[in-house]
Amino acid sequence: MYTSLIGNEASSEPPSKIQNNANPSQTPDQIKQLLQQKAMEAMNPPPLATDSEDPEDLKTMEEALNDFYSSEDEQDRESALMILGEYPDPKAKEAILYALNDPEDAVREQAVSQIGNWEDEKERQQMLLTALQNDHPDIVVLALESVAEIDDPALAQKIKELSNNKNEDISEAAKVALDMADSD
Repeated sequence: MYTSLIGNEASSEPPSKIQNNANPSQTPDQIKQLLQQKAMEAMNPPPLATDSEDPEDLKTMEEALNDFYSSEDEQDRESALMILGEYPDPKAKEAILYALNDPEDAVREQAVSQIGNWEDEKERQQMLLTALQNDHPDIVVLALESVAEIDDPALAQKIKELSNNKNEDISEAAKVALDMADSD
């Protein structure tokens, strides 16, 4: 299911406990354990698929992945996401989507910001669809606010569903997103 939402370009499946939807029963210890597991994977990453052959770019991205998955400090994870948003690599995309379930608001918000800035329109819409399935209403609202175009039928359907959400902030943001998309 994870691969189908982010595309087949991801080189490895995330741990089975990591889902697109936040698991409300996950404890901070479980989240920390998952972050540590991802940090171990980041220590021995597969080759990166960046557009650049520049060793400095590759090193920067590897360091950002390592910082994101291994740091306990929310500002370090947030900064790493800012860097990862610059790379069209599947590992960067995976980290950004993974960050939607981070225990810290600022990191989740940065993930949505990076999704909104993702260059590939089709991938951005798939990533937004994933963000809209988040259990944190603030993240859903931020994702709705970053919708620029709706070319993906699944994304359009999800936004229509959210326009009837019992959370007023979500329903209002969904209606605004639909109105903005209709005016394009």
